[in-house]
Amino acid sequence: MGRRVEQNRKISNDRVRKIRKPKSKILIATEGKNKTEKTYFSNFEDGKKSYNITFAKGNNTDPLKLVKMLIKEIDKLKLDLQDDNAAYCIFDTDVDPIKNKIIEEAIQLAKKNNIKIITSSPCMELWFLLHYDYTTANMDSEEVIKRLKKYYPKYEKNMNIYPDVIERIDLAIDHAKKLEKYQIDNKRRIGTVEANPNTEVYKIVEDLMKKG
Repeated sequence: MGRRVEQNRKISNDRVRKIRKPKSKILIATEGKNKTEKTYFSNFEDGKKSYNITFAKGNNTDPLKLVKMLIKEIDKLKLDLQDDNAAYCIFDTDVDPIKNKIIEEAIQLAKKNNIKIITSSPCMELWFLLHYDYTTANMDSEEVIKRLKKYYPKYEKNMNIYPDVIERIDLAIDHAKKLEKYQIDNKRRIGTVEANPNTEVYKIVEDLMKKG
């Protein structure tokens, strides 16, 4: 009897191993040598998730070059984006309107290759600020960081702020969605310099949280 139970347990375990779904692959491209985004999103991978995160290599700051680099990385890794895998290109719009043309070209190329564009206007730090405050004030990067430091005085570029703000992430998501609606209602196209302030970071955060 004991031998039969042990045999059934072994068969059951073998079946679990066979049907266990492989982890999906998340490929992320970020701007230049700035480690702010990479440091932040590295926190979403702890070995227990249903996905693995890989960061594309390169130091491009131009949005179009960033997308092209990501396409090469997708081909290199033979990543099938039709499955549960995903590729994200994350960059700041900054404040110079001349960047709009390049951003638009990057967005169109990304769409053709199933790449998801994630922009922040003017910078990634706006996402951190939204964990504490909602604002529609047009700002440059220095102003965003200055405002962030009112709530989080020790903030510095490239630091890991995630552990200190994770409990406020639902508030940040709500603020980001509200801000996006505000920009759209005011006829400003998301992903342009004019849609300031705005951040789409909530989209990738929600995607990763849903994957679990």
